Amino acid sequence: MSPSPVPDGYVRGPLFFDGSAGGGVHGDYARNTFWNLAGGYGARILVLTANAAGNAADHGYAEAFRDLEAAQVALLVIGRRASGHDPAVLQAVERSTAVFLSGGHPLQWSTRIGGTPLATAIRRANACGKAVGGVGGSAAFLGNHMLVYGGDFPRMAPGLGLSNRILVAAHFDPAQHGEVLHMAIASNPYLLGIGVPEQSACIRRPDDRLEAVGPSPVVLVDGQAMDSTNLMSWRPGMAFTAPGLRVVELQPQHQFDLETRRPVPPDDLMPAPQHSSL
Repeated sequence: MSPSPVPDGYVRGPLFFDGSAGGGVHGDYARNTFWNLAGGYGARILVLTANAAGNAADHGYAEAFRDLEAAQVALLVIGRRASGHDPAVLQAVERSTAVFLSGGHPLQWSTRIGGTPLATAIRRANACGKAVGGVGGSAAFLGNHMLVYGGDFPRMAPGLGLSNRILVAAHFDPAQHGEVLHMAIASNPYLLGIGVPEQSACIRRPDDRLEAVGPSPVVLVDGQAMDSTNLMSWRPGMAFTAPGLRVVELQPQHQFDLETRRPVPPDDLMPAPQHSSL
C-alpha cells in the first residue's frame, strides 16, 4: 500500500513516532512536539485507541493535549471493524488537524481498520497536511510495513501506509530487538529501520528528513550499502551477517536526510518554513 498522493496546493503532513507508552506523550518533549505539529493552540486533535473503552493511558494522552490548551481534543474508541466505517468517526478525522493513535498492538490496528474507510481517511488527511502520530505499537503501525515482535525471525505485516520508506520498531531495546531489526532491513534494504526506544521520539518531516526528539537517541539501520547477507541460510544459533549494513545513533535534535542517507547536525539545519498547508 502506498501513501495517498498529495493534492495540488498541499504539503504532506508530518509523522510522529513515540517510542514508549510508559514515558511517552505524558513527557513534555513528546506531548509538546505533537501539539505543535498539530497546530498549537489552534489544534483539533483526534485521539484514537483500540483498547476497549479506552484505558487510563488513552485518557491521559487526551488530557495532556487539553492541558496544553489545544482548541479541541476528542478521544474515540475503535473497538471493532465496524468503527472503521462509522460516518461519525470519518467526520471526526475530517474536522481534525491531527490524528494520534494511542493504545493498541500493531496487529490489532491492522486487523481492525485495514481496508476500511477510516484507514483511507487517515492517509488522505496526512496527504493534505495533517499530522499523524502514534505511541508504542501504534507508532509501528503507521508505515507501509510494520515490524511485529515475536520469534527469532522478523515478522512483518502491512501497516497503515503513511510512508513506504521506513520500518519502525517501537519499545526498541537494542540488546533485545537489534538483531531482529537488522534482519528485517537486510530482507528489504530499500527500507530504513527506525528503532525508537523508551524516552525518545522521531518525526518524519515533510522535507524527507527524520528528526530525533527527546532525551535519548533514535537508532537507525540503513541497508543501502549492504553488500551481502546470510539471511537465506540463517538458522537460530547461527551468527547473522550483513556486510555494509550501517547503524546510526541519531542524537536528540539531530536530523537524518532520507535522500542522502546522512545525519544532519543542528548547526547545519536551516530554519523550517513558517507556513502550513492546513
